[in-house]
Amino acid sequence: MSIVSRCFLTGACLTLTIMVGTACGRKTNPLVPDSPRPAAVTAVKAEVRDNLAYLSWPIPNRNIEGKEMKPSDVREFRVYRAAGAVGKRPRYRLYDVIQLAAPAPSKMRGNEIFWKDINLRYGQVYKYKIRAVSKRGGVSPFSEVAVITPLLSLAPPRGVAAKSGDSRVGVTWKAVTKRMDGSRYEGFIGYNVYRGTTAARYAPKPLNKEPLRKTAFNDTAVQNDTTYYYMVRTVDSPALPWKESVDSGETSATPRDKTPPGRPGGITVVPGVGRVFLTWSENKEKDLAGYYIYRSVKRRSGYKRLTEKLKKRTTFSDETVKSGTIYYYVISAVDKAGNEGKRSKSVKAYPEKLR
Repeated sequence: MSIVSRCFLTGACLTLTIMVGTACGRKTNPLVPDSPRPAAVTAVKAEVRDNLAYLSWPIPNRNIEGKEMKPSDVREFRVYRAAGAVGKRPRYRLYDVIQLAAPAPSKMRGNEIFWKDINLRYGQVYKYKIRAVSKRGGVSPFSEVAVITPLLSLAPPRGVAAKSGDSRVGVTWKAVTKRMDGSRYEGFIGYNVYRGTTAARYAPKPLNKEPLRKTAFNDTAVQNDTTYYYMVRTVDSPALPWKESVDSGETSATPRDKTPPGRPGGITVVPGVGRVFLTWSENKEKDLAGYYIYRSVKRRSGYKRLTEKLKKRTTFSDETVKSGTIYYYVISAVDKAGNEGKRSKSVKAYPEKLR
């Protein structure tokens, strides 16, 4: 091998050594992926109504390390249940799996899960624990234990109906006198009314501050043209904690504006040649849409509307009159809901003749 060849190889090897040595000398922190395990489910709410258990909880938004995790990263929830007598050591078994892609019959509202357990035995203690599973297969720790004991309750109200009015809804139902098993009940019986603006979704608290003794409720905290849904539960105590029945059937109503404006007043007429000019006082209703003007040649009958569209102003010029004819005018006010009020008192006008 020539001296030149040896020098070339030696230089190449030296360069390679420097490059390798430089690369190996860099120090970087290794990338550690976030844990796929969601944090434990918290804030589990548990209610019991007769032999039904209702549980709800929020979807975790952090992993077990406390780092942010999107709720959409959770794939499912596993519900574990233990059933037995009081004081008996619970033995939890996987009872249900809720797939968030298709949660039915459970419900998902926003980032909260609503789950129901049915056909429970009266007097038996039921305990529940929940685990979340991420889409990467990470399983969360168990949630805190939720405990419920089903007890025989009053029957729910039947015949629940709603009737709408102007800015009000009246809700009525039949009186309850029996328990769920059909036995007669002689103690306190009250009612709680719940309302929502979506079917089968109600506010967590009833509209009434304390249980109602009557079988009717007048809801005046409503807005016209909005549909409201109502449900009623029976309670067996005038004070908290109430033991409520299961839900009654649902009813709905849509209140409408049915109150017309008042009749216009202060009408004056100024007859002219081939015309009659009218003015009147403005109505003060906030939902006023305008006015209709009517005319007749008889004082008490035969009035025909002169305006196809509502008049926004409180003046009108009738230029379809004939001289020598006596005319009578009345005016009505109309609101934005289309309610037409009573007509004003009639006023007489006699168009002038040409001289």
